[in-house]
Parts: sequence; C-alpha cells; structure tokens
Amino acid sequence: MRGITHLGAFVEQARRDGDLLEIDRPADPYLEIAAVARATDGGPAVLFRNVSGHPGRSVLTNVFGDRRRIARLCGVHPDYLPRHLADAALAPIPSVEVREAPCQAHVCTTGIDIARTVPITQQTRDDAGYVITGGLVLARDPETGACNGSYHRMRVLSADTTCMTIQAGRHLLEIARKFKKAGRNQVPVTVNIGASPAVLLACSGSTQQTLTPMGYDELGFAGALQGEPVSIVRARTQPDAWAIGEAELVLEGYIDTTQLASEEDSGLDGAKGMMPEAGGYMGRAWKVWTFTVTAITHRPNYHYWFPLAINAETTNLMGLPAEASVYDACRRISPRVFDTCQALQGMRGCLGMVIRINRKSFRDEGLQNNLAFGALSAHSDMGWVIAVDHDIDIGNADDVLWAVISRGDMKDGLMLSPLAKVSGMLAEGSAAGLGRKVYIDATAPFAERERYTRGVFEAVDLAQWLGAEAAERVRARQSDYVESLLARSY
Repeated sequence: MRGITHLGAFVEQARRDGDLLEIDRPADPYLEIAAVARATDGGPAVLFRNVSGHPGRSVLTNVFGDRRRIARLCGVHPDYLPRHLADAALAPIPSVEVREAPCQAHVCTTGIDIARTVPITQQTRDDAGYVITGGLVLARDPETGACNGSYHRMRVLSADTTCMTIQAGRHLLEIARKFKKAGRNQVPVTVNIGASPAVLLACSGSTQQTLTPMGYDELGFAGALQGEPVSIVRARTQPDAWAIGEAELVLEGYIDTTQLASEEDSGLDGAKGMMPEAGGYMGRAWKVWTFTVTAITHRPNYHYWFPLAINAETTNLMGLPAEASVYDACRRISPRVFDTCQALQGMRGCLGMVIRINRKSFRDEGLQNNLAFGALSAHSDMGWVIAVDHDIDIGNADDVLWAVISRGDMKDGLMLSPLAKVSGMLAEGSAAGLGRKVYIDATAPFAERERYTRGVFEAVDLAQWLGAEAAERVRARQSDYVESLLARSY
C-alpha cells in the first residue's frame, strides 16, 4: 500500500493493473448502484462515473472485494496477509497534524443538505432508507488523545442529521461514555468517506480484538501499512475533532448522546429490517443516537466510497483485522507449529476462522487445540474455529470442508464452550452477544499421518495436449476447488 495515500491513487493503480471496471451509463443511487455492486461482488473495483442526480460525482465500490488485490497492494502472498497486518499493527507510525489538507478544498457550513451533496445509496426496496455505509468515524479520546477510527451505519434522517448505530463493545461507545462522564453530551467527530486503502483497512476492526485494544490508535497502524504517516487536520466547525487529511469527503459534526432516533420510520425497536448486513440477513433497525452535521468538506472531484455490507468487500474488511489478531495470538503460543489463518467468505468476516498448522513431531500433538483456544480469545465476536493441516488450502472452503469430513473426529475433536461473548449475527448469538463458541479439530493424528497422504500427480501443460483454445475451455469449466487442487503440490 506504499505510495497509495488517497482513494484517487488507488483508482489510478487499479486502472493500470486492469483491475477497474468503469461505468459511464447513468446509474441511480436508488437501487441500481447497489444492484450492480452486488452483481460484481468479488470482481474488479467498480467506478460509477455518471451518477444520476449528482453531476460530476462518482461512486467507487468493491475496493476490498478481492483478497488477491489486497495482497498485491500489500506486496505479500494472500495466505500471509494476517502476518503482514499483525507486523504493521505492532510497529505503528504515528499520524501528523497538518494545517491544510485536500479534504478541505471545499467547505460548506451553511445550507447543509446531505442528500443533495452526497450520492448516498439505497440498496433494496425493503431498506429503511438511504444509508451511509462507508463512513469512517474519527474520534479523539478526551483522556488519552488517541484517535479511534471505526465504521458505523448512518441512515439519513434530514438535511443535516443522520442516526449512527454504535454496537455494544465498540471503542467509540467507550469514548462517548468518557465525554458523558465529563459532563459533555455532544461528542465531536468527523465522518470520513474514502481515504487511503491503508486507513480504510486499519480502521475496519469490527469490535474488541487483542491486537488493537481500547486506546490503540488505528491511524498509526495505517501509517505502518502505507509506509508514511497519515495526515490529520483540525475540523473547521468542531474544535475537538480532526479529519483525515487525504479523505475524499468529510462530514463534521457531533453525536448527541441525549437524542435517540429510530433507524426505521415505524419507530419500533429491533422489529423491522434496516438493510442487508454482513451476516447475510437484513439487519434489524434500532433506536440509536443521532449525528448532527455542522460542515461538509471535500476534494474538488471526490470519489464517494460505497462498500456493500453483504459483499466480500465488507467481510474482507471485517475479517482481515480479525485474522491479524488471531495470527499474533497463535504465533505467540506456538510459532513452531502455527502456520497461518484465514476467515472464509462464508464465515462472514470475523464470525469464524480457519487456522493451519504444521506439526513436526509427535510432541506437537495437541498444540492445535491450544492454538484454537488462543484464536477464539483473540476476537470477541468469533464463534467458530477450525484447525487444519499444512496440506489444506485454507482459502478454499471445499478443501476445508473436505478436511472436516475426512479428518474430523466428532467424538474427541469437537468442542462447545460455555456461554461467552460472540457476535449477535451468529445463530446462537443473543442480542446481548452471548453464545457458545465452537471448535473443530480437522487435523489428522500425527501418529497416523501416512494414512492421510494425498496423491501427487505429474504436472502437465494442457495446451500441449489439447491446444491453447481447448485447454482454455477446460479451465473455464473447472471449479475453484479443482483449480486449487491442481495448483497445489502435496
């Protein structure tokens, strides 16, 4: 991510890489943009350059939709993104304050109209309304001065007001409590939409995790990822708030902790749908605090970043910091046996994790279980961990499921924990975030490893046997699982 310090630089890099889909056809923020974003999930980044009702504006989505693209930006193999992120988190580069910044090239403090200024989308006909999904809230701890960056969905309620959903356990909630304790009911913040990929990724840890605990400054993490400090600039209308200098668009304002508003017009709490969420279902609408906008600042030709919550973009953003926390915890427990980890797409970000091990001696037997305990503790939302051997492609769900089916012993290799903190998106997760954590040991017994040896076939060049065109037709019909098997040497 070095040298890519703002979203426009990412767009240019993606264009050079042939990894950008640019759409000039008029696209309506009501349903159409979300529908195309959903249909292109996991593919190239998508730039809508002709947004209906917003001349001169563009909408960018699917920036983080492909794990291979993220790995390419970081300069590492996709399997070892967790190690790269963990190392960066432990070697932060502090942010620097600047007097002038691109995000404040244009400043609007009067006649504020969020919907008129910003191409906010509505995703489905059943949504509660128009929602900002990529709003990175930057708040400063009033006691320590550390910056906290986090995402929270924000439905637009009026010209200058949105609601802001802050889930239990989020660090922003703790910062708000500190303000209230000091007698301040208005929490000054900025909502930054679009920044460098490093900033967007570093601030995406969804809740409590061991690698970035309460008080950790995510902007230092981002600085380490991009190889240079993140710039911040004082907000124009909120004396105790700062904005990300390289952001595309900034909403300055304050969270009102005395004012509750419903995310959905009926006013019912937790009964109606809000929008498609990362868990794969329609999220529920709740009564939450309001956010009042006191200024809108932006670059001259800003890109509005629109991550679709249900898509791979959001689950990757949620999953990668979780993977980094699990990686760091497990390498501390047993760097000799632990290899790497990954949250599969079906694990919806941080709800589950696959850890891969490589036992080298009979004395290593059982360490996979110690590693699993560490993984389950490394992220409070995590409800599932599956341990697999070094010959399994942890990025391929079929290979992981094959290991569970062919190597898992459900008598001795399955664990259900007592009630613990988990995500409410899990089947057993309650509104209070309580549920049982699950661990499956899908590794083969070390003493019987020869029994579980996989066949090794000779490598062939299909084009030499079939011709280039016929070989390409064969490859086009093969599933991801077959491609994975053919690409790995056992």
